Amino acid sequence: MKTHWLIFLVLLLTCPAMATETITDKGEAEPPAAPPAAHDTKQIKETFESQTAKPFKLIGETVMPGTMKTLKWFSVQAPGGVTVGTPVIVINGTKPGPVLALTAAIHGDELNGIEIIRQVVHDIDPKKLKGVVVGVPIVNLEGFWRRDRYIGDRRDLNRYFPGNPKGSYPSRVAHALFTDIINPCDMLIDIHTGSFFRENLPQLRADLSVDQVADIAKSFGELTALQNTAPEGSLRSAATASGIPAVVMEIGGPLSLEPDKVTTGVKSIRTFLKNVGMVEKLKLLPTPQPVFYGSEWVRAEAGGILMNKVKLGASVKKGDLLAEIIDPVTNDVHQTLSPLNGTILGRAQNQFVSPGFAIFRVGIRHTPEELKEQNRKKTTGATE
Repeated sequence: MKTHWLIFLVLLLTCPAMATETITDKGEAEPPAAPPAAHDTKQIKETFESQTAKPFKLIGETVMPGTMKTLKWFSVQAPGGVTVGTPVIVINGTKPGPVLALTAAIHGDELNGIEIIRQVVHDIDPKKLKGVVVGVPIVNLEGFWRRDRYIGDRRDLNRYFPGNPKGSYPSRVAHALFTDIINPCDMLIDIHTGSFFRENLPQLRADLSVDQVADIAKSFGELTALQNTAPEGSLRSAATASGIPAVVMEIGGPLSLEPDKVTTGVKSIRTFLKNVGMVEKLKLLPTPQPVFYGSEWVRAEAGGILMNKVKLGASVKKGDLLAEIIDPVTNDVHQTLSPLNGTILGRAQNQFVSPGFAIFRVGIRHTPEELKEQNRKKTTGATE
């Protein structure tokens, strides 16, 4: 397996450099193709009814039961004009079970997910696995190569799913991934980090109003879960609409490898594999999972140098000091106080900020009933 990765990295390093400018213009962005008609999500446990595992076919190749194989996926991406096959690691167990997709680096600057998938897949013994694991560590090759969030034409690939084979460049890449790799799977874990110098407490983003999504979200042990409706055009949204329950795992910040957060992500996915029956597990007492059914952004009310005063995961009360914003010229200090009680799920890294910049995401421990009531009031315009 190491040989495949070395060849892949050599190809990347020997290609000519590309521009790093990131310009987006929502006015010019082509809307994604209409998602497939929603229907009931797959009953993944039905795949356990077969008595023997079968050869697994993906992108024109066959992986036999009890084996691991690294395939090459050729989308329309050609960084620097060089056609490079994206590695896809497939592990086919000796016993039947669901097909799990693991994807990372849809945004090319999100490195933690790449390392999480590497550790997870190379720790699985195919002879002890029930079902199939399909790992795509680097979806956005061009962004990864340029250390850039966006795909080659400077658009967000994660707003074009399920894609269109006759559409714009990101729409074609999205269609290729969705058709070639995601469609044959039963469930999906899509791994991300914070964006634009923001970092996230390790957490799941999941639409807990979808029963099958809620079921798999409960299987990650003590990893924090946040009720979150998937953005339109995201891989998570398109997969769930196509009957493939999907969650997003948010781990840390961009452009860096964070070993402690990677360890949390790896542990959570291993716990998931055990809880859904794909690998054997020891019988342990379940760990309570923190679930947040709401969150709010706290924004900067002044411009200057941001200096954080609370860590990720900290519990805060209304009025607690979250950060100071310092004017570099006048030395004036503006204090940012928490507007509510909650938990810090995400924060901006220390940097220069402008008024209105989102600097903290505070999770709120609403009950599902409170969330429904809030949504009702938003829909009807009711106020207290």
